[in-house]
Amino acid sequence: MVPLEEQKEDRENIPSLELASCDELKENYLLDGTLRRPHLSWWRCVFLILGDIMGAGILAIPYALATMGWLLGILFLVLMCLVYVYCGILLYRMRLMIPQIRTYGDLGEQVYGTIGRWAVYIVQYSNLFLFLPVYLLVSSKALRETVNPDSCLIIWMFVNSGILIFFMQTRTLRFISWYSLFGTICICVTLVITVIQEAKDAISSTSHGQLISSGGLERGIAGSGDIIFAYSGIFVFIEFMDEMRKPKDFWKAIYTANGILFFFYTFVGVLGYAVYGKSVVNPITSALSAGLLKRVANAFLWLHILAAFVIHGLILNRAIALRLCKHYVDDFSIIGMLAWFCITLCTTGLVLLLNIFFPYLSDVESLSGTLFSPLTGFLFPNLFYWKCKGSTMSWKEKMVGCVILVVLGIAYTVIGTYGTIYSIVQDASRTPLLYKCLYS
Repeated sequence: MVPLEEQKEDRENIPSLELASCDELKENYLLDGTLRRPHLSWWRCVFLILGDIMGAGILAIPYALATMGWLLGILFLVLMCLVYVYCGILLYRMRLMIPQIRTYGDLGEQVYGTIGRWAVYIVQYSNLFLFLPVYLLVSSKALRETVNPDSCLIIWMFVNSGILIFFMQTRTLRFISWYSLFGTICICVTLVITVIQEAKDAISSTSHGQLISSGGLERGIAGSGDIIFAYSGIFVFIEFMDEMRKPKDFWKAIYTANGILFFFYTFVGVLGYAVYGKSVVNPITSALSAGLLKRVANAFLWLHILAAFVIHGLILNRAIALRLCKHYVDDFSIIGMLAWFCITLCTTGLVLLLNIFFPYLSDVESLSGTLFSPLTGFLFPNLFYWKCKGSTMSWKEKMVGCVILVVLGIAYTVIGTYGTIYSIVQDASRTPLLYKCLYS
C-alpha cells in the first residue's frame, strides 16, 4: 500500500502525469510501460455511461415497480439516483487525488493494499460478468422477436455470440464511445416506440397497479435489486476517467447522465406499470401487443444491447488480458490479435453456457443488484473515501457515509441476497432450460 502522504512524491516520479489531476493530459504518455492515449471529453463520457447502464436495466423498471408497488417503487428510484450520484462523486474525487490509478482495483490497492485490490477485483468483475448473460439473453430475445418470435431462442444466442466476439476485437474506448452513442440513440428509439405502443394498449387496459404490492416481501426485495441493477455501473467510472483528456470534468458527466437516467427510468417505469399492472414482464418490450411496432422496438433494442455488451465485455476482457498476457493487450500483431481473440472467445462462451443452463433473466439481474452492486456502488466508495480523507473528513460526510455503509452496503446486501435466492428457488422449477426447444 502506498501511504497517502507519499502520493504527491509518487506523482512527481511519473513525469507523464504532471497534468493528470487538474489539467489536460498530453496526447500520448507512458504509464507502467503502456502507451496511453487519453482522448475522451466529458460529453462523450455521458454517452459511455448511458450506453453502459441504460438498456436492460430500464426495461426492468416497470416489473420492479410491480413487485414493490407505487409508493415504495418510486421512493426507491429517487433514493438510488441520489445515492449513486453521491458515490460516483466520491470516486471522481479520489481519482483526482490519486491520478496514477487506472482501475477500481488500483484504487483499492492505494488505500488498503493488496487485500483492497483483490477485494475490488473479485467483486467488480464478478458483477461485470453477471451483466453479460443478462445482455446476451435480452439481445437474443429481441432478435428472435424481430425475426421470428416462434423460433428457438438458443439459436439466436449462438448467432449473437458470434456477432459479439467480432465487435469485441475493438480494444480501445476510442471507438467504443461511438458505439455507446449509437447504442444510446437505439435505446431512445426503442423507448419512443415502446411508449407509443403502450399508449395504444392503455386504451383497453384495466390495470393501474397497486400502491403497495401484494406480491410478498421477497419479491419486493428482488424487485429493488432490479432498480439497483439499472443504476449500477459506477464501478467502471475510474476506467472511463482514465481515458479522458480532462478527468476533472468527469463530474459533469455524472450529473448529466444520472439526471437523464432518472427521467427515463421514472417515465418508462410509471407508464409501463400503469398500463400493464401486475402482469407486466421483464423486459417491457415483451409485454407489448404483437405487431410491427413491437418488431421494430425489439430490433433497436437488439442493437443497443449489443453495444452495451461490447462495452462491458471490453472492460472485462482487458482486465483479464492485463493479468494473463499484459504485453499483448495493445499489440495488434498476429500473436497479439490471436491472444485477444482467445480471451474474448472464452468469456463469451462462458456467458453462453450460463444462459443455456440458468435462463432466469430477472433473477440474474436481481442477484447482481443485491449481491455485488451494493458492494461496488455503496460500500467500497465510502470506505475508500473515508480512508483517503482521514481526519479531514467533515462530520456530514461521516454521517452520510455511515448510513450508506450500514444500511445499503451491509444490511441491504444480506437481506437483498436472501430475497433474490428465494426467488431463484421459486422460479427454478417453472422456467424451462433453453436447449429443450431443440427437441420439441
